[in-house]
Amino acid sequence: MTRIALISDIHFGQFSRTSEFSVPGEKIRDENTGGESIKESMVSLLKDKSISYLCIAGDLTSLGSPQEFVYCEKMILDIAEQLEIPLSNILLGLGNHDIDWNISELFSQFDKSDPDFPLDMVKEKYRKVAASASLVNLDTISAPLKPGPAPFSGIIETNDFILFVLNTGWCCTKEQANKPGKLAVEQLEWFDKEAINYRDTKKWKIILMHHHPFNYSYHIVCPDYSTLEEGSNFLDIAGKNGFHLVIHGHRHHPRAQTIWETGWAHPITFICAGSFAVNAIHRSGGSIPNTFHIIELTDEVGVLELRNYQYSPAQGWIPFLENIPETPLDSVMMFGKLFDPNTIDKAIECLPDSVELPWNTLDECLRFMPFSALNEQIRTKFVATHNMIGQFPNSVFLLRK
Repeated sequence: MTRIALISDIHFGQFSRTSEFSVPGEKIRDENTGGESIKESMVSLLKDKSISYLCIAGDLTSLGSPQEFVYCEKMILDIAEQLEIPLSNILLGLGNHDIDWNISELFSQFDKSDPDFPLDMVKEKYRKVAASASLVNLDTISAPLKPGPAPFSGIIETNDFILFVLNTGWCCTKEQANKPGKLAVEQLEWFDKEAINYRDTKKWKIILMHHHPFNYSYHIVCPDYSTLEEGSNFLDIAGKNGFHLVIHGHRHHPRAQTIWETGWAHPITFICAGSFAVNAIHRSGGSIPNTFHIIELTDEVGVLELRNYQYSPAQGWIPFLENIPETPLDSVMMFGKLFDPNTIDKAIECLPDSVELPWNTLDECLRFMPFSALNEQIRTKFVATHNMIGQFPNSVFLLRK
């Protein structure tokens, strides 16, 4: 059993929701005051959870500036130290906000009308320098020992898993309205080549990146232009090489689901972490809460338990209250297996009478269902013969009428 604390989209700096994630002397745009500390209440909640790894799925900063990186790294290291997580167990990805836009815009100082000046080449070079700011500005947290072609991309091998880190924000530019993710040929070919080497590995195989590889439904109807441009190619490589888990952020809207497509070795679970500390403006006006998660990798490779927390200014971090469009996850969920309706029906039919039924004692297939669907199926099945007392996630009693 391995437990990972997962956060994403810290947006340290101007776009954070509280001053505890701001650079000294710099103002943030949407300060919330008087609430529980986001950082310390998370540490307090996690201290007795036996967390082995701290995973950050990109967008550490707001503007990719040196000062934001320095102070964000200091905060990450403090969290890890309080949780007794070693430096080597900090798993870090980068996002489109981790590009120093001031550097990327330096090309504009040159005369665009001079036909002899290599403006496109200079613009691309400044983009690459800007997108590599993390390599200079993070003093303590290191890139993977097996590096990939983009900053902080690479392969991390532990006793618990193989982790591929992809930098989907590396190619983002200021001109893009929606900042779609991009691997480009260089990273995609590297991923394809290296993934084959781990195809037969029996460990967990995980991918950490920032952008989502396909469109998720959103809590309001809107177009989604910010997915990974090479999403279908990425999924083909991940599926055929037997990856189990894809972790990402970017959307600020937490999601999780297991999918099994034709040609894949087995199902893949996708977890979108939501946002840890971004302000209300970037969370649909605050309708989506800030979130973080605990991923428990079970000894059955591919099967995980996911615990989900949302931030309350009055209470700090609390379990998800309700599976609704703004927070479409339960407080605790199982992922990694898919079951047909007949299997689920038979398991419900076999539920015993008159005894307490805690969630963690149910048949396996029932624990992979959302609480709302599980409660409704049980209620529908037994409505004629039993009274259903209570509901999941708490205990349920089935009493004969």
